[in-house]
Amino acid sequence: MPAGRPSPYKPEFARIAQRLCRNGATDIEVADILGISVRTFYRWCLLHDEFTAAVRVGKDAADDRVERALYQRAVGYDYTAEKIVITRDGGPVAVPYTVHAPADVRAALHWLAIRRPKPWARLPEPPTDIAGIIAERRACVAQESERQAVENVARFKAAVEAEVARRLV
Repeated sequence: MPAGRPSPYKPEFARIAQRLCRNGATDIEVADILGISVRTFYRWCLLHDEFTAAVRVGKDAADDRVERALYQRAVGYDYTAEKIVITRDGGPVAVPYTVHAPADVRAALHWLAIRRPKPWARLPEPPTDIAGIIAERRACVAQESERQAVENVARFKAAVEAEVARRLV
């Protein structure tokens, strides 16, 4: 028999959490609506597979909706709206009409940067051959220290010759 207070978890919480996540609720908001702490929310995600699956399905649905909206914004879209007009005989009439939302360049660039990062990402990709870069840098450092060693030997030799010449005079 487990020690402590029994968990307030009920299977219907999974369905509620899925609907909340589908509508864009965050983990904190879901926990608040269910009347639990965020720690309990994460514990339920670990302990109850159906709860975890419901949260994941709900969040995936919300992400899909946002992705579709970003795509529509990037390429432009048409939608139907209504305008209320007054006819000559004085009665109001709803007249449907089509509105075109033009493509948004920033949304298109954002979409392409995520979907095709190689040609469209703003940040350059970091070099992938780190070992090659380190080896090249080590070779440069070794060359420089060898050059300095040769200069130091030449300076030392010149200083010794100058001192010997001074003492012999």
